[in-house]
Amino acid sequence: MGMSASQARLLYLTAQLNNLSLKGQQISDAKIRLSMDTEAIQEKYINALNSTRLFVNNNIFTANGSYTNQEYISLANLKAQGYMVTDGSKLLGYSYQKVATGEKDTILIGYEDDLTKPIYPTKKVPAEGFQAPSATATGDAAKMQAIIDATGLGEEDLAVQSYKTVINGKEVELNSIAIKSQAGFEAIYEMMMNEGAAGNISNALQQNYVLDVDTIDMSKYVSTGIPFFQGVFDGNGATITGLNGIQGLFRDVYGVVKNVNIDGANIAAESDAIGGIAGYLGDGGLIENCNVTNVNITCNLKDKEYPEGYQPERAGVGGVVGYNQGSIRNTSAQGSISVPNADETYGYIGGFIGANTNPEYGDPDNVIENCYSDVNISLGNGKDYSNSINGFIGDDTYETIINNCISLGSITTANGEKINGKDLANWGPVIESNIKNMIALDTRNNNDVLYWEGTNDPSFANGSRIQPDSLRDAVETLPDGSELPIWLTPGTTGYDDQTQVSGKNNNLPVLNLSELQKAGLVQEGEKEVPDTDAEPIGYQQKPIYQEVDVYKTELVEDPNFSISSMALEQGLRSGALQLVKQANEESTQTVSLNGLFFEVVSLSTCSVITDQAEEEAAQRAEAEYNKAMEEIQAKDKRYELDQKKIDTEYNAYLQEEESIKSVLNKNVERSFKTFG
Repeated sequence: MGMSASQARLLYLTAQLNNLSLKGQQISDAKIRLSMDTEAIQEKYINALNSTRLFVNNNIFTANGSYTNQEYISLANLKAQGYMVTDGSKLLGYSYQKVATGEKDTILIGYEDDLTKPIYPTKKVPAEGFQAPSATATGDAAKMQAIIDATGLGEEDLAVQSYKTVINGKEVELNSIAIKSQAGFEAIYEMMMNEGAAGNISNALQQNYVLDVDTIDMSKYVSTGIPFFQGVFDGNGATITGLNGIQGLFRDVYGVVKNVNIDGANIAAESDAIGGIAGYLGDGGLIENCNVTNVNITCNLKDKEYPEGYQPERAGVGGVVGYNQGSIRNTSAQGSISVPNADETYGYIGGFIGANTNPEYGDPDNVIENCYSDVNISLGNGKDYSNSINGFIGDDTYETIINNCISLGSITTANGEKINGKDLANWGPVIESNIKNMIALDTRNNNDVLYWEGTNDPSFANGSRIQPDSLRDAVETLPDGSELPIWLTPGTTGYDDQTQVSGKNNNLPVLNLSELQKAGLVQEGEKEVPDTDAEPIGYQQKPIYQEVDVYKTELVEDPNFSISSMALEQGLRSGALQLVKQANEESTQTVSLNGLFFEVVSLSTCSVITDQAEEEAAQRAEAEYNKAMEEIQAKDKRYELDQKKIDTEYNAYLQEEESIKSVLNKNVERSFKTFG
C-alpha cells in the first residue's frame, strides 16, 4: 500500500524542523564564539591601555609636567645623552680601533759604538785615602783632637784625619774625626746629644765626622735626633741599623750629611717635622748620596696642647726629611708612612719630603736632584684629605729645581683603599717647583707611567707617557772629568745592581744611585783609573732608538649593526643588556670593555629614560577596540534576525505537522471502527 500525500508531507515537515533546529544550534554556537571574541578584544584593549614603553627625553617639561620631547630608546639617542649599551662583553653598535695620536714614542732597538767615548785600559794609581791632619784642609784639627781626648778613647776608635771627598759636585779636602768602631760612634753620638741638650752647640755639633766602619748599631738608644748639626757627617757608605725612637738620625741639619745608609728605622712620634734622616734640613744644608730603606714612620699628631696660632695638623712627615729648606741629591727613600688619625685637616705628608718650604722663591741653590721615593702612605679611614699629601713632596710652598727624580709610592686609607686624586690638593709630583725630569706612577689609573720635562706646573693632567730625551741622556760629570749616566734603562749594565724594585717591576728607567754614591766614598790603597795615554780598547755603547707611532683605543660606530627599539627595550628590561657611561675619577664600580672603563647604570635610576604609557598606541588600541565591537554588534544583530526567522519557520512547520498528525490519527480511528 502506497504512502499517502499526508504522510509524505509529514516526512517533509520533520526534515525541515530538524534542519531548522540544526541552524538554530549553529547560530547559538556562533553567538557563544562571539561572546568569547568580545572578551578577547576587551582584554587586548585593557592590556594596551596598561602597557608602557621606554622613552628617551631631553627633560623638557610642559606646565603640567609632561615631556614635550621624547622618542623610543635607540642607540643613537642614548649616545646623545651620554649612555651606551653593553651585552657584557662589548658595546652594542661600536667597535674598537687603534688610531694614531700623532705623537711619537721612542723605543730601544739596539746599541752601537759611541766613537766620542773611548774605553781605555786601566792602570793602578795610589789612592789618597785617609791621611794625617792637613793644615790646608777645612776643619779645626785641634778642636777635633780635643773632642777625642775628652772621650778617653784611642786611635783604634777615633782619630783626626784628612781625606778628599766630593760635596755638591765639588772636590774638597776635610779634616774630620774618623769614627773607626762602634764604641767610637757611641762616644761621639752621646757627646753631640748632651751638647744639644745643654744648649751649647759651638763644639761637637760643628765638627766634621767620617765613618771608617761598615755598620753602626743604634738599637741601644731611643733616637730623638741629633740637634743643630752644622758640620759634615760622612757615612762613607756605612749602614746604620737599629734606629728606633721619635726621630731619624738627625733632628736638625744645617750642614752636610752624605753617604749614609739607614736601614729598618722604626720611628713613632706625636711631634711634627719627622724624617728618616732628619726632621728639618735648614737653608744651605745638604743631604746627598744617602739611602733610607725599610723605614717605618708613624705619626700621631692630634689632640695635643699647642701654642695659640700653631697648626698641629701640618704634620711635616717625609721618608727622608720632614721640613726642607736645603738641597737633597742622589738620595732614596723606601718604606712606609702611617698617619692613622689623619683627617681632612692633615697635611705636609710626603713619601720623600713632608714640606718643601724654601725661604727664597726660585733659589737656584735649593735643588732636589737624582732622588727616588718609593714610600707607601697610609692615612685614616676618611675619604676627604684636602691638605697637601703626596707620594713625593707633601707641600711645595716655594719653587725648587727638581731634576731626575722618581715618585712611586701609593696613598691609601688605613684599610688599603685608594684615595681619589681630586680629594688631594697635591696629587701630582709637586705643586710649584720647576721640573726638569721626573717619572711618577699614576696609581689611580692602572699605574700608568707618566713623565714630566721642563715644566713649572706638573700635575697628572699634563704628564706625558712619552719618555723625554733629556731623561734618557742625562749624565753627571765627576770631579775627575769622567761622566756617569744618571738613568739606567732596562737591560743596561748596572740596572740590576740598583735597589729600586718598584721601578724595575714597572719596567722603568732607574737612577744610578749605587755608582753615584760609590763616586763619593773615600778611596784607600790603590785604585784603577783609565789610562788615557794608551790606545783605546773599545768604545762605550750608545743606545739606538727608533720613533714609533703612539696609538690609542677609540670607539668607532659600526654602520652594519642595527637593533630595533623594542628589542633594545626587552634586553634592558630582562637584564640581558645594560646601560653604561664612561667612568670618571670618582667611579668605584666600573667594568672594562676593551681597555676602556665604564660605569654601569641601572635602568631604574637613569634620569634620561622614562617608562610611561604610549599615547598614540593607546589611541590606536581604542580605535581597534571600537571597530571590533561594532563588527561584533552587527554580527550579533544578524544572528538575532536569523534566529527569529528560524523560530517563525519552525513554529509554522510545527503547527502544520500537528495538524497533519491530527488528521492522520482521525483517519486511523475511522479505519479501526470500519473494520472492527
